[in-house]
Amino acid sequence: MEEIPVPLELQVVLREFTKTVLREKPKDVLEFSRNYFVEKCTQTRMASYRLPASESATFHELSDEVKRQVEAVFKRYDSDCDAFITIEELKLLMEDLAQMFGFSKEIDAGTLMSLLDSDGSSAISWQEWSHACAVWLQDMQGR
Repeated sequence: MEEIPVPLELQVVLREFTKTVLREKPKDVLEFSRNYFVEKCTQTRMASYRLPASESATFHELSDEVKRQVEAVFKRYDSDCDAFITIEELKLLMEDLAQMFGFSKEIDAGTLMSLLDSDGSSAISWQEWSHACAVWLQDMQGR
C-alpha cells in the first residue's frame, strides 16, 4: 500500500474534527461536517479581520465585553470583510438574529437599512453600526 504524506496542518485539522465528531456523536455526519467547517472558516476570517476604532462616544461608554460582542456580530455578517453590511448581509443577519434583537415581522431589511444607513450609501458602515448598536443598548437599559 502506498503511503501518502499528510501535511502537519491537515493532521491537526483532522484530529480536532475527529475529536469533535466523536464527542458530539451527530446523527447526520455530513451535515455536521459542513456546519463544522463553515464555522471554522468563519472563525478564521473573523480572527484576521480588523475594524477601525469606532468614532462613537456612545460606543466607547460600553463595557469591553459588550464592545467585543457588537464587533463580533458585525464581523460575522460582513462576509466580504469590507467594513460594510450590505442589504443581502443584513437580510441574513435579521434571519439569524431576529429573536435576539427583537425584530418584528413588520420590519424588513430595507426599513432597517434606511434607519441605520445614516449617510445614504446603501450599506451600513462599521461606524454607523457601532454607534447605532450602542444607542440601542443604552435605550434598552433605560438610560
